[in-house]
Amino acid sequence: MTGNRPLFCGALLVDKRAWVHQLKKQVEAKGAEKASWYVSHYDPEGILRTKSCGPGKIGKTAANKLADTIHSQLVTGTYKPKGKTTWKAFRARYMEKVASRFEAMSQSAICQSLDAFERVAKPVLVASITTEFVDKFIANRLKDPGLDGEKLSPATVNKDLRYIRLVMNIAEEWGMITKKPKIRFLKQPKKIPTYIPPDHFAAIFQACKDAKIPSDIPNVNAPDWWKALLVTGYMTGWRIGQLLSLRWEDIDLKERTITIQAEVVGNKGKREERIPLHPVVAAQLELVSGSFDTHVFPWNKNRRELWPTFQAIQAAATLADGTPLPKGGKGGKWYGFHDIRRGFATMNGDEMDLFQLQALMQHKSLETTKGYVNMARRLKKPVDNLFVPPNLRSGETG
Repeated sequence: MTGNRPLFCGALLVDKRAWVHQLKKQVEAKGAEKASWYVSHYDPEGILRTKSCGPGKIGKTAANKLADTIHSQLVTGTYKPKGKTTWKAFRARYMEKVASRFEAMSQSAICQSLDAFERVAKPVLVASITTEFVDKFIANRLKDPGLDGEKLSPATVNKDLRYIRLVMNIAEEWGMITKKPKIRFLKQPKKIPTYIPPDHFAAIFQACKDAKIPSDIPNVNAPDWWKALLVTGYMTGWRIGQLLSLRWEDIDLKERTITIQAEVVGNKGKREERIPLHPVVAAQLELVSGSFDTHVFPWNKNRRELWPTFQAIQAAATLADGTPLPKGGKGGKWYGFHDIRRGFATMNGDEMDLFQLQALMQHKSLETTKGYVNMARRLKKPVDNLFVPPNLRSGETG
């Protein structure tokens, strides 16, 4: 290889240059006049890129002109490589440099959506992902079967599209594409969000007496574990991931306070908060405080087993009149853990200050909090005046 090359100090590039050269093998085989002239450089990500400009004086002139352009872009930070980056290479770099900073559950969700995108759309080059390409993906993705053989919901497709938009934003920022594709989200029918009303919560609370798992926590039985989990969730509004991440070192039962660490799973606001606990919550936590585990709610099984166990408890629940608990969750199914969170917002949002509710529910954005309040038409009061389910008002814990 002939021509000038940039200087290195170890793996550090200290001279942002593009160099013009010919390949030694071509010169030996064809002669210098017929061998092509090349421009090589390292892009901002450290990847070596080379482009042929043709042989002879014309090729050399074109190579020098291109080298000057690339050098200027590298120095000024306006470098825009031609779109030859493969989707596979880009995804690997994205997962390493960006997604690795996300929580495990978020990484898993991203991978699921990108896997679906690859299976259905089969992208090869990042630059080939245009608006038309995404529209074709949407049309074909809607042909996939949903759960239980049902039609795939627009919500599922929109979830995939949100992550596709996220990664394409990064592709644009990294200069792999000049313009990100427009993402056309599907319209979703507006539905009233589901939540667990007080009478249903009371029935579920009582049905916890028959819970059998978890059965491997010292000094803690399964009914108390579930009662404490559900009451804490219903009277704090925290996400299930955040509840399962709670540690005893952050709880002061005597002072009835809890410190929410900024890095804890489920704390999307990423703020450290010290929050007062309602006496009823403290009483329930007292029942599971002798486990000797670092976590308040240890679950030594696959977390996927939480949902069917919660559903089994609901299936065994009966209302005050003896009738079975109806399926009041999304789509006429059993309640999910997020319905507990919505129950908190619904029963306590009326007279609570928006900023108080945001702090308690650990929302990153106040707009999200406003959505919960609007859903509930703002219903009740701050921590000391939180709604207490009827079966807990007299201090009942079991």
